[in-house]
Amino acid sequence: MRKYECLFIVDPEAASARFDQVKTAIRQDIERFHGLLDKTEELGQRVLGYAVRHCREGFYYLVQFSVEPQALMEIQARYRLNPDIVRFLVLAAE
Repeated sequence: MRKYECLFIVDPEAASARFDQVKTAIRQDIERFHGLLDKTEELGQRVLGYAVRHCREGFYYLVQFSVEPQALMEIQARYRLNPDIVRFLVLAAE
């Protein structure tokens, strides 16, 4: 398994109304492919440099996890389909 960090920008409306559901969906997507969640951190709401999906602000959420490299593509595809996630960036840790 390799370690990864993923920074999510969550729609601020979703962050205020159903952020627990978004966090649960992120965790379940990792666990579905036998990944391990190492650390999560809520970084708060910030103004974006430019509008993304008509959002001027976003709630930042950092997740560190371990998963097999083959499963990472599937996990990223699931994140792209989540309408509450405005943007995300996955980086290999280490």
